[in-house]
Amino acid sequence: MRRVLPIGALLLAVVVAGACRRSTGGGDTGTRTSPEAVVQFLDAARARDLDQMSAVWGNAARPTRDEVSRQELEQRLLVMICLLRHDESRLGVASPGEAGRQVYRVELKQGDKLATTTFTTVQNARTNRWFVEEFDPRPLRDFCSSPNAPVRPGSGRD
Repeated sequence: MRRVLPIGALLLAVVVAGACRRSTGGGDTGTRTSPEAVVQFLDAARARDLDQMSAVWGNAARPTRDEVSRQELEQRLLVMICLLRHDESRLGVASPGEAGRQVYRVELKQGDKLATTTFTTVQNARTNRWFVEEFDPRPLRDFCSSPNAPVRPGSGRD
């Protein structure tokens, strides 16, 4: 007699297997310029493209996806996607930051909400590629807690 696994067990196995994989960091990571890193990160967040976000999120040493497990990476990126939901964005002029970093004021608009936050980019010394190192999530809290936010199945909100 052939034994069939319930779909839930199969999905759990896929998630666990995916969490154990680590990206090799191959391919194109980072961007040629500092403002491109911010724009690409925001565009990827808007499109909910985890792979593209992870390609431009990192520090002076390497992309973040090369430092954390796939599961942790996806969890962190999903939170960022929620915070960065926007209809329009406007990138300000860069200001110099510490150790060659560039700091941008970015205005995000979501419906009738408007918020301004800062993004910090850093250049990888080995590859000369630019990465979004961090952004300030505090001004964006209302973007994630919108009552009209899309609900994912199993989130508990009906």
